[in-house]
Amino acid sequence: MLVAVLVVQGVIDWRSTTEAFPTVSMPTFGQAPDRDGHRTIGMLAIDVVHQDGSQVRVEPEELFSEFHYSSARFAIDNVFRSEEPISQETRQWLGDQVRRISGGSDAKSVTFTWQSVDLDIVAVSTTPLGEPTVREVEL
Repeated sequence: MLVAVLVVQGVIDWRSTTEAFPTVSMPTFGQAPDRDGHRTIGMLAIDVVHQDGSQVRVEPEELFSEFHYSSARFAIDNVFRSEEPISQETRQWLGDQVRRISGGSDAKSVTFTWQSVDLDIVAVSTTPLGEPTVREVEL
């Protein structure tokens, strides 16, 4: 019986582009750094400009706390990184989230900055790669 299961698993692994773990095979480590300790990752910075002109950097997890982190990042990237117009409803929601984390202070705008970086785990440093993608959302 076990041999039959292993044969079926082997065929699935061989024919599939997805990984069938954890049944028999182990996951790949494609997200791991290379042999020299480098890995390209995407960083996201969110800056809020308040009506009084003050600026503060906020964490994505804090601003989008209603979402599970993996869902939040997916939503942020798909809604705010796209070149599609931001709806008034989305602007209202974003403004409400800023007020929630800033003690009721109204924001003028929220700027999202995506930057690819080379993460060096040996030197514990990051080096920007290319130009960042920036999107300012007026509230």
